[in-house]
Amino acid sequence: MRESLRSLKPYRPPEAKGLALHRNTNRLGTNPAAGQMARLFAGIDLSDYPNSRAQTLRRALAARYGLQPENFLVANGSNEVFDLIFKTFLNPGDPVVFPNPSYAMYRHYALINAARPIEVPLDAAFDLKADAILGVDAELIVLCTPNNPTGNTLSPNSIEAVLRSGHPVVIDEAYGEFAGSDWIGRVGEFSNLLVTRTFSKAYGLAGLRVGYLAACPELIEQIERARLPYNLNALSQALATAALNEQPFVRDYLALIRRERPRWAQALSRRGFRVWPSQANFLLAAVPQGLDRDTLVRELADRRVLVRSAGSHPRLQRCVRITVGTPDDLEVLLTALDEVLPCR
Repeated sequence: MRESLRSLKPYRPPEAKGLALHRNTNRLGTNPAAGQMARLFAGIDLSDYPNSRAQTLRRALAARYGLQPENFLVANGSNEVFDLIFKTFLNPGDPVVFPNPSYAMYRHYALINAARPIEVPLDAAFDLKADAILGVDAELIVLCTPNNPTGNTLSPNSIEAVLRSGHPVVIDEAYGEFAGSDWIGRVGEFSNLLVTRTFSKAYGLAGLRVGYLAACPELIEQIERARLPYNLNALSQALATAALNEQPFVRDYLALIRRERPRWAQALSRRGFRVWPSQANFLLAAVPQGLDRDTLVRELADRRVLVRSAGSHPRLQRCVRITVGTPDDLEVLLTALDEVLPCR
């Protein structure tokens, strides 16, 4: 076994059943593009390999963002995109820098690839201070905006300052649609900028596992050297392409989140939670005083309502992350909370 893997544990998400407010997936359900599956499937020759570079999907992404197909790489979920980036830019022992708290998998990607993860604390408002990042030696910098699990967008001025350093900078925009972020539109301005996005959140296609990267063609060409052939199956390519044409569905979901997010935050606040401002499709909330966080997660799961522990970071030890959903979802959550909270 590789030495870099010895200290790692396999990633095994919980398989509990219930109202899924722990995965930040689309609570409106599956993208309408799935309704075209039979027609799309009929046009796919399963005896042949898929298009190795997903040309049709890349052309559709280019049209969507006003770029060229050469600006895009698509992969089997953002997980593969990140793995390819780390493989391309990091030799064993190289430092990769990212904020903390942020997406826990960055550290995992680094360790899998024998790189050295360096975590730089966010400030009191969970925002990024460029000097803190730039004060650390780095071969690669990773920033998540809106940040997971805190939900806030990082300061654009700080991000620009980091980009001007010249280091390769990855901006993870898995939740970018919810905040109106558009760092993809700036890949022509910064030759060191790599922006990742996914079809799993706003587009409602988490089961397909389709992620993509936008960058200047020179960076895309470098990363292509690490990509295995035929990495994205033909059906995922076809459905993701069709989903790009389902913008009314995406707009409806974004409108739902903008409408419901303050209602959910207010309802939680009335029950003693401290809720942080969010520009994503989830809320970070500290549980009421006197209530144990893990007990709350367990009690809600017993009532078939699933929320996520926000992790072990000292500032998050009392926090849960809750996916914002429909008004009906909120009623189910509040009913369960009202059963649990009097027991504390």
